[in-house]
Amino acid sequence: MDKSPDAAEHLLIDVGNTFVKWSRHRIGAAGALSSDTLIAGDRVLLDEITALADSFRTHPSPRRVVISNVAGTRVRTPLLRALEVWPAYRDAGGPAHWLASSEALCGVVNGYRNPAQLGTDRWAALIGARTLMPELPVLVVVCGTATTVDLLSPEGRFLGGNILPGMGLMLRSLHTNTAALPDADGDYLNHPTQTVDAITSGCQHAQAGAIERLFRRHRAEFGDLACVISGGAGRTVAPRLSIPYHFHDNIVLEGLHCVALTL
Repeated sequence: MDKSPDAAEHLLIDVGNTFVKWSRHRIGAAGALSSDTLIAGDRVLLDEITALADSFRTHPSPRRVVISNVAGTRVRTPLLRALEVWPAYRDAGGPAHWLASSEALCGVVNGYRNPAQLGTDRWAALIGARTLMPELPVLVVVCGTATTVDLLSPEGRFLGGNILPGMGLMLRSLHTNTAALPDADGDYLNHPTQTVDAITSGCQHAQAGAIERLFRRHRAEFGDLACVISGGAGRTVAPRLSIPYHFHDNIVLEGLHCVALTL
């Protein structure tokens, strides 16, 4: 297979605390990602990051690689090695773009006290939300290892946000820190009558309750507030919400797509 760069393709990589998610897209006019632009994508556990090389080598070298990494320096080297399947990316100082949170980008102004301290996943998610819903106030919710709930003004200013333990952390903490609560999968039920279901239902209520509380507080300031739900646990949490929302498979990749178009 020809390994020369394909000017019409971008590779987007979201390195989280548990998984590495990636997608490869045909790049046409500026705008939101869609199934029409998707060429390939997948996710792997952080411990399996070396397996990315096998997936990448089946494709030609992309024009751009844009990466958000919140897992620290320990994943940088194995990810760079996976990108080395393409000659253009064998130089550690090569064309891969590692997103850093800045004061402003893609129409979003970073209102953090120290803009550089904002996680790049949250930064990319805010950019993605702005791309999808320009000129609207948006509550951007990403349900991953942690659940983040961030507020974006109609003008595109990040006004601040909240972080709480994600679904998985809540479930594991109950098992780890109590003597009798089991580490087993339960079901969400309106009236749980066994412990595993009570744990699962309670954790889902906790996630939904926090999101709904923040949504209602911020809607008092922004009456046309929209809500975007994303992240690995988003499909579990979203059905428990009693507020209107838009679901997105990976709002972080959406933001990275916007960044890629500016490079």
